[in-house]
Amino acid sequence: MKTKEKIIQESLSLFNGNTFELSTTNLIAKKSDVLEGSLWYHFNSKNDLVSVHTELFLDSFKTQRIHSESNDPKDLILGLFSIYEVLWDYRYLMRDSFEQFSKDTPKLYKRLVDINLEIDEWAKKTIIHARNLGVLILDDNDVDSVVEISLIIGRHWLDYSMKKYPSKSNLYLRKKGINLLIKSLYPYLSANSKAIMDLIYESN
Repeated sequence: MKTKEKIIQESLSLFNGNTFELSTTNLIAKKSDVLEGSLWYHFNSKNDLVSVHTELFLDSFKTQRIHSESNDPKDLILGLFSIYEVLWDYRYLMRDSFEQFSKDTPKLYKRLVDINLEIDEWAKKTIIHARNLGVLILDDNDVDSVVEISLIIGRHWLDYSMKKYPSKSNLYLRKKGINLLIKSLYPYLSANSKAIMDLIYESN
């Protein structure tokens, strides 16, 4: 792996695990096995790393969201789950406070705000699309609650679960998160969708 790519990946891991604020450039350099000068050669600041992570997130999000817009119930359900993998991969972008960016780098701050709004809009649009397809049976009054629960799982599950189950692997916690999402949706699934979900649940 090239030095720049390694810095991008290791900084992402640190920001997810330690928060952006607590991940110093010295720590990023050590984790990337490079001198701090090499870090500065590739990136002028930690903000530049956030900018790179933002674009990588958007690329993955836009690629995976196509599946969640499918008219096939199984593809839609699996597409929904694949988005949650992306959210967990870049969860600090949805979790950390970037208020200081509003003054230092207002364009990047606006980008982060817009991303979070886009995720909220995607979640609601997907739940409504699932209802229109008959995958979910939901009253209008239940839509926002289901959306909010799913977003809480997407934004906060991994951080919560890592503290609660410190000895468990990341893979185990991700599978547990998907199963939690399934359980939150299960009461609203149509009979056919429950059969599909049961197969997915068993595989997890």
